[in-house]
Amino acid sequence: MILLQYLNYVRAQSCYLILFSLFVLVSCDSEPTYKGTVLNNHDSYRFALEDHSNRLIDSGNHGSNVAILSFLFTECTDVCPIITNTIRKSLSNVPDSDKIPVIIVSVDPENDSLENRNQFIKKWNLDTNWSFISGSRKDLIPIWNSYFINPQKYDVPIQKGGVEGINNALLEKETVIHSSPVYILNDIGVAKLVHTNPIDKEALTQDIIRMKNN
Repeated sequence: MILLQYLNYVRAQSCYLILFSLFVLVSCDSEPTYKGTVLNNHDSYRFALEDHSNRLIDSGNHGSNVAILSFLFTECTDVCPIITNTIRKSLSNVPDSDKIPVIIVSVDPENDSLENRNQFIKKWNLDTNWSFISGSRKDLIPIWNSYFINPQKYDVPIQKGGVEGINNALLEKETVIHSSPVYILNDIGVAKLVHTNPIDKEALTQDIIRMKNN
């Protein structure tokens, strides 16, 4: 009798363990695994500024369940083209990517005129879901600070050949040094993930899809 009760107890405990294990597995499967850095309680400063097409872009009401946010400037010749191409290639593998807003915030408002931003959009053949926004420094500084962007302007020397090609004149060109993270925002414009350089296109694609479907 005692042996029978013991066996029943063991069977019951085994059932509980099996059920608990299944619960844990289901719980783990329901939690998406992200490739980028997960952000908890990011303040995600909300902004509403006009883009290159004079559309008012509200980061907290962007019209999708996911959005991409990054920081560039039109005269950039190094990291900005890489980031632009990375985002574009990543989105090309995301279903209905044309419905995912891509918000680019200027880090050089003095030179990122409406004309220059439109030229940038055309040069890279970017779709209408891309928005290149700018404004005054007063408008942009709170955004930069919220997303840990610290653009600094520098004069860098460049060499240009003289008319007769005898001497090279030493000139200076203004450039902007800045960080270039790519944030993934949720439906209310809160940053939930960030990818930093070097950014893996496939990893970014996977995170966009997971956030989109979450």
